[in-house]
Amino acid sequence: MDFAFGPEDERFRAEARDWLAEHFIGPFAALKQEPGGHPGEARGDMTARRAWERELGTGGWIGLGWDRTDGAYGNRAATLTQQVVWAEEYAHAGAPGRLGHIGENLLAPTLLAHGDSAQRARFLPPIARAEELWCQGYSEPDAGSDLAGLRTRAVRDPGEGTYRITGQKIWTSLAHEADWCFVLARTEEGSQRHHGLSFLLVPMDQPGRIEVRPIRQLTGTAEFNEVFFDGAVARAEHLVGGAGHGWRVAMSLLAVERGVSTLVQQIGFAQELSRVVRLALETGAAEEPVLRDRLVRQWAELKAMRWNALRTLGAAQKPNPNPNPNPNPNPNPARDPALHLAPNDALDPASRRGAAHDLPPRGADPQAPGPRDPGPRDQGAPSVAKLLWGGWHQRLGELAVQVRGAAAALGPARWTAGRPYELDAFQRLFLFSRADTIYGGSDEIQRTIIAERVLHLPKESRR
Repeated sequence: MDFAFGPEDERFRAEARDWLAEHFIGPFAALKQEPGGHPGEARGDMTARRAWERELGTGGWIGLGWDRTDGAYGNRAATLTQQVVWAEEYAHAGAPGRLGHIGENLLAPTLLAHGDSAQRARFLPPIARAEELWCQGYSEPDAGSDLAGLRTRAVRDPGEGTYRITGQKIWTSLAHEADWCFVLARTEEGSQRHHGLSFLLVPMDQPGRIEVRPIRQLTGTAEFNEVFFDGAVARAEHLVGGAGHGWRVAMSLLAVERGVSTLVQQIGFAQELSRVVRLALETGAAEEPVLRDRLVRQWAELKAMRWNALRTLGAAQKPNPNPNPNPNPNPNPARDPALHLAPNDALDPASRRGAAHDLPPRGADPQAPGPRDPGPRDQGAPSVAKLLWGGWHQRLGELAVQVRGAAAALGPARWTAGRPYELDAFQRLFLFSRADTIYGGSDEIQRTIIAERVLHLPKESRR
């Protein structure tokens, strides 16, 4: 596919750059992103971060590229290349990780693919305006990577026409800030594994019925939470995809989380790598042959991840009968942070973005590939992408502390009773990236998916 930036894209770039220069100032400038940051982290002034989300919503910069078949939802129309342009400019400005990325990048594409018109009209405009933040109720203490083993139950009350939800979720990002949660729960009595599950939209403001307990991380922050549901209420009209069809809905959402969205995620990775390279040059660590070899390998693997993401992206689009023979989809490498890693790059990590390219069209047979469904040939693409970026980012965290040597064991400031746990950006990168190969589906689960669904190897015994 032709992924070059054309004149319209460059005009869009100028508009995005000018808007950020005009609005990312004053109190918002204090939110500037640092290496090692990520969208879901609970650092910084959360009130200011919510205000920044609303500023983006007012400007129409939330939900770029959403399917506009049923009309706009308060956002701008944007092509795929323009979505990447926006992410590049957002990163260049050093703007903060997005509090609303779960609603914008995960739930919204899911509602566009599986929701009905009333659900889209109710929930998409508030997401686009940043008036409602979302969290994801998937993992449980005994059902993490093995999500089909979840035990949270939702019982339909025929009199009230509502569902009553009881159970526990864990590792729920930003649940303490969220207004809503999309919950995967068991709605059919006696069902097992992926059968009998439903996808419900649940308001979080239910005192006595929903309790959120933050989980303190190695980084000192508490972006993840335990969430306890004790008869929490979800309305019947907020059931997405139909009763008992939650597994199909949940898996299409995970395909967005693990798959095409990694293309723009890599912009932030490239900027983090640039900082590590600069640090290695400043400390002299780059003179050590083995470490220098690891830096070069890290750079080469990032390029390979980009090409793999582009391949996945191309497979998800309508086939092009006249593909562009140029192997470099970006004619201007100076504007491509994934290819330009010179030590003088002084950019900041981008927020994660999602796209709906792995989702089937509304009304389509869930078993039949559609125009937005990559089909059976790409079943393993999201798992491959997750394996690639999870391990890569974890190795980058290791490099970030290795290039500092013994100094990596020291905090940036003297610890006091009032501030006993202070980390610098590279220490946060190292500690948080330890989880990259676990969350979003562990490496073991991804390899099993590839083995069974792509290579058609004998299935693992599940008892």
